[in-house]
Amino acid sequence: MAQYFWQDTVADKVRVGLTAGAQETFGQIKFADLPQVGRKVTVGKPFLAIEAEKAVLDLDAPLSGEIVAVNDLVADDPALLNSPEKADNWVAEIKA
Repeated sequence: MAQYFWQDTVADKVRVGLTAGAQETFGQIKFADLPQVGRKVTVGKPFLAIEAEKAVLDLDAPLSGEIVAVNDLVADDPALLNSPEKADNWVAEIKA
């Protein structure tokens, strides 16, 4: 399976977002169903649903833990997930 998420450690959390490869594979993101803060996620289990130009799918969590923050701007403007800037295209912060 392709690597769809980049990961950056921010304090004691890991911030995840879509890689350039995922952006190219999916095309323009039109809708994103972000996970809820407080939700426990498990690596390899569905974590993010997206609707894009080339695909509609559920993406699996890249790591296990609790969602402690989500990028609310993406809920209003899913196209931010196509940005090359990590400050814009992050999805969630997960605390292991």
